[in-house]
Amino acid sequence: MHFPDLTRPKQAAKYLVRASTGLKLATVHEALARALGYRDWHELSITSHPNALAAHDGPDLDAALLTILDLADALGLPDGHVQYAVSRARLLRATPWSIDEHMVLRASIWRRRVFGPPGRGKPGTVVKYKAYDSAALAYLRYPGRPTHLLFDTGFGMRADFEVATPRTALPDFVPSRIWLPYGLWQLTDGLEVAFSRDYLPMWRISNDGTERLAPWLWIKDIAEEKHFASGGTAIWASGAARDSAVAYLQQHRISELPMLTDIMPHLFEPQVESLQDGVARLCGSRGDAGAPPYAKLNDRVLA
Repeated sequence: MHFPDLTRPKQAAKYLVRASTGLKLATVHEALARALGYRDWHELSITSHPNALAAHDGPDLDAALLTILDLADALGLPDGHVQYAVSRARLLRATPWSIDEHMVLRASIWRRRVFGPPGRGKPGTVVKYKAYDSAALAYLRYPGRPTHLLFDTGFGMRADFEVATPRTALPDFVPSRIWLPYGLWQLTDGLEVAFSRDYLPMWRISNDGTERLAPWLWIKDIAEEKHFASGGTAIWASGAARDSAVAYLQQHRISELPMLTDIMPHLFEPQVESLQDGVARLCGSRGDAGAPPYAKLNDRVLA
């Protein structure tokens, strides 16, 4: 890629440093330059000039995926952090990726990094299951009697004869349970926090912008709670409630995925029986369980 100046690469480097626990800016600069196809940061610097034609459309999602994975490997950062940093800096494309494009990227990362090729009886394979008079999709967690699945809306079970693995691999997806807001907390300072169906924080929204929140935080000073589903009903991942939640994200220009989606690999580990278990595993793997002034660690989740 060619850049008219170093604004976007520098911004990406800053986001990546913030996502780390000790990386130096110079180290990030060098890794970033190599991931973009340059020998080093100096070559990127001298190649960028005002008359260069930046690729407004940027690379396709497959090429973007490789850049994200290269950066994650070079810097030792979680894939989700790198995807977020690259997106926020508009590094690979002047226009932001949509939520749907982010989900394609994240699901592709899981397939490459976590699940591997799908197969009959293999955890992480997308299967069909009987749902009323039709068939719906889910991830296979554990085969057996009953068969444990991860639906779009969370954990569940089906009889083994109700689950089928098609010969042609089904498309991967990001479950609504880990990215779609369920409601909003109004804080006493006037700010808002979007939370998931499991009441785990996702986004903190202020006039200055948005902030991704660690799902293991317990938010303090909540003045009011409201839900996108009317009356807080169970119908939250489809219909009007889903439309309202997505519209809220679009209103606040949130197209990236929350940190809660990073628990996905842990949901297929032994002895993980809830999303809260996945959050605890994620927190333990990160080692960055600090809390900002407006929150504290959620002992119920981390216990």
